[in-house]
Amino acid sequence: MLQGKTTVVLDLDGVVWLAGQEIPGASQAVEILRAAGRKILFVTNNSSPTLDQMVRRLGRIGIDAQVDDLITAAVAAASVLDPGSRAQVIGDAGVHEAVERRGVVVDGVNPDAVVVGWERTFNFETISSAAHNIRAGARFVATNDDPTHPTVDGLLPGTGALVAAIATAAETEPLIAGKPGQPTIELIGERGGEIEICIGDRPSTDGALAAALGAPFGLITSAATPAGDHFFAHEAASLLELVNRLVG
Repeated sequence: MLQGKTTVVLDLDGVVWLAGQEIPGASQAVEILRAAGRKILFVTNNSSPTLDQMVRRLGRIGIDAQVDDLITAAVAAASVLDPGSRAQVIGDAGVHEAVERRGVVVDGVNPDAVVVGWERTFNFETISSAAHNIRAGARFVATNDDPTHPTVDGLLPGTGALVAAIATAAETEPLIAGKPGQPTIELIGERGGEIEICIGDRPSTDGALAAALGAPFGLITSAATPAGDHFFAHEAASLLELVNRLVG
């Protein structure tokens, strides 16, 4: 049962939606939590969409949200950069937007940092230029290191696969900004209030985030959840099932 604290940290991919398509009952689950007086903080390691795109996607499945209700791995990565610095940005529109909103100049020539998120155009030249800049002294920042990304058609290679290629070539490990990294923890601390529970589908990220925040972990099993036995106190096949159990 919920304990009367203020905020629920909620993952998106594999919990609320798959590629923007609602997982049945997710919007109803959010309504139940809000009716019970809980603030919802959507925290995602998906760095690709912009914040406005995220808000619109949530709206299309019946979930009202504002930009301040969202923390993405792209926003977390940008938060560690110095305004006025220069960064090579590897990633989709969400990463570029976050970096630019931070006041960082996007420039791949002699950058102060290399920021790596998810993109489909990743290739050998991407690895080569990023590794060169990191070896020359640029800070290596990854939005996240999730190995896969869940979709309605199955798992795609995640940001972690791209980050690993650059890390191997540069012989340097990145700062991981997304869940369960410290930059995300700090952003939640700025916005979240008392965290009641963290809900997600990956024990390695969502579960680790819950532990770092000192909150219970609610596991929603999805294609991205590692196979094997799970022994979490709060575990369900869907968000609606878990929320009905917690609130009821």
